[in-house]
Amino acid sequence: MDKQKILNLLKSEMAPALGVTEPATIALSTARAYQKVGGKITRIELELDPGIYKNSYACSIPNTNHKGIHMAALLGAVNGQPDLGLEVFDKISDQDINNAQRLYEKEDIVQIKIKEGNKKIYCSSTVETEQGYAKVVIEESHNNIVYIEHNGQKVYGEKNKKKEKSNNEKSCIEFTEISKFIDELSYDDVKFSLAAVDMNNKLASKGMKDVGLGVGYQLNELIKDGHIKDDLVNSAKRLTAYAVDARMGGVPLPAMSFCGSGDHGIIATLPLKAFETREQISKKILAKSIVLSYLITYYLKNKTGKLSAYCGCAVAAGTGASAGIAYLLNGSQNQIEGAINNMAGNITGMICDGGNFGCSLKAATAAGAAVEAALFAIQDHYLEKNTGIVGQSIKETLDNMAKIATPGMNQTNNIILEILKNREEKD
Repeated sequence: MDKQKILNLLKSEMAPALGVTEPATIALSTARAYQKVGGKITRIELELDPGIYKNSYACSIPNTNHKGIHMAALLGAVNGQPDLGLEVFDKISDQDINNAQRLYEKEDIVQIKIKEGNKKIYCSSTVETEQGYAKVVIEESHNNIVYIEHNGQKVYGEKNKKKEKSNNEKSCIEFTEISKFIDELSYDDVKFSLAAVDMNNKLASKGMKDVGLGVGYQLNELIKDGHIKDDLVNSAKRLTAYAVDARMGGVPLPAMSFCGSGDHGIIATLPLKAFETREQISKKILAKSIVLSYLITYYLKNKTGKLSAYCGCAVAAGTGASAGIAYLLNGSQNQIEGAINNMAGNITGMICDGGNFGCSLKAATAAGAAVEAALFAIQDHYLEKNTGIVGQSIKETLDNMAKIATPGMNQTNNIILEILKNREEKD
């Protein structure tokens, strides 16, 4: 495999993200639009792909006590600092919150349309003011602005080459060589991945208090009370849940996102960090295992799309974590593949019902399943080839897992969207 292409690809998928990525995308687009037009805001129109809509619907917004699409759009516009990228909520002030709240109380100031059938990231924001309007379109990745229009004039419209580059480079991954590829990487090659561990672990430290749903906090309480053991499985579940609790609860610290998702980045790294803490794994081996986790996560996400009907955080990143843990445990190529097969036969099909406090439950489930899948595989207990969706090769297994999401669960996604839209109409 082409080492440098793959490492550059993985690095390009890493980015700090404050709060859930989808509300940040909405705020980034309205911030850029308002920056262009200025003046008193009178109306905001949004057109969102189903994934952006679903994952923003009930999300907490960092540095505020607010949730959801309307406030994300308004806060982005009134704060107007698009240069912060996906950390656009970092400089939100009390005055911004008050201004956004006053606008929110005006009926129908934010209009939302879902771009039906769109399976890729898409966010179009039109901010109207007393001085005219500006329109901003984000596509393909969460911070990729591809079009800006101001009062009928195109200001910017050159699409970058990120999608083309990714599609060209994904063919560099050859699954028959994964173990050899990882083994041959030097510490200098892989140490970039430790920045994700440090950032996500710092976020997890804020989840030790009862924030978000408090899944990590409650797991720790159950351990202290003697109801469950403080073992490797629960250690990974607790650490991972701490970080997702903090993120979903609006703690104003970034996660290192991967493939456009902070939760993907957390689940692909922190179960491995839990192992490193308890088992005294070297930094070099930890970093290599994260690169492997990222490789598997990336491959699945590239097949399903960055936003899909099943929980990519649990299924894609959880599967990546299982492979990484098997590597941490000095697993062979067959055992690493076995860990992936165990995950394929376990949690594939877990739905994504949007970004909300329940993501912590899914994250804990994924972390625990990843540890168990790897531990079983190291003992040569794993699903045989051609069992259910487990294929003849590891590539076939991963491709089958992706097919479950797209096209397999498209109708499931439609039903979830229908539930959310009906609730919004009732509200």
